[in-house]
Amino acid sequence: MIEFKKISDTPLNKIVSLVNEVFADYVIPVKWDVLSFQLDVKENSISLEDSFLMIVDGEIVGFSINAIRLPRGRIDAFGVKKYFRERGVGGALLLYSLDQLKWKGVKEVILEVAAGDRAAKFYDKYGFVVRRTLRSFYTDKIMSAPLYKFERATIGEIYEEAIENEKSWRRPNWQREAMTLKLSDDRYDHDFVIENGQRKGYVVWGVNENGAFIIDAAPKNKDEFNQFFVNLLASIQEKARVSNMLLMNVPEDDPLHDAAMAAEMRPFILQWEMSKI
Repeated sequence: MIEFKKISDTPLNKIVSLVNEVFADYVIPVKWDVLSFQLDVKENSISLEDSFLMIVDGEIVGFSINAIRLPRGRIDAFGVKKYFRERGVGGALLLYSLDQLKWKGVKEVILEVAAGDRAAKFYDKYGFVVRRTLRSFYTDKIMSAPLYKFERATIGEIYEEAIENEKSWRRPNWQREAMTLKLSDDRYDHDFVIENGQRKGYVVWGVNENGAFIIDAAPKNKDEFNQFFVNLLASIQEKARVSNMLLMNVPEDDPLHDAAMAAEMRPFILQWEMSKI
């Protein structure tokens, strides 16, 4: 017997363990704990009421973790246990989730998947189309460039700049949309970037055991993006006393992508953004 259950009715530690189990062999590592899951739920507008577990003969076999920003929805994480793959289980779960999102007013569903992975063929079978490519970048090269100063900004101030950019010249993916930045609260550092007393742009970033990472950054003048980004990398390396820099999931049609390439950051993960209308 097949059943579907709202994730909101299940303890979070059980959900986290299931996700980590399913993604253990995935090309892009996923390792949540309860706290990081809770932060991602808020930041990415995940609706646990509209996310589901699939249960077959009493055993939880898969999950669909979904986010909603009407009129769009997003499948944040989706998978089934290894034993149940290629048995029609995933298709039944996906169709159920899509139907539930439709009833909530979602007109388009998007997701991100490793380019060429078997999951891409699965989503293609159910009507998802590749819209654009995303790349993740890495560098450990010490940048030699003029250094910026950093001035603490409120998340509201960052949001206002980011939303104006979206209206005019940026098309970010879900994880760095202005609303995502706003919902991240104090999870990251939010700074204005200053040169000679003048505001050059903003950056949302942080430091972990692997070095520094940039969530999003943009100059006030889009024509200066490449030079702004090189200087920014150098400034973060100096401020954080690290060489390793990471930038994840950047769409190919976002100027941030070209800026990372111009700075000679190395692409190391290729993904596709897929959508179904």
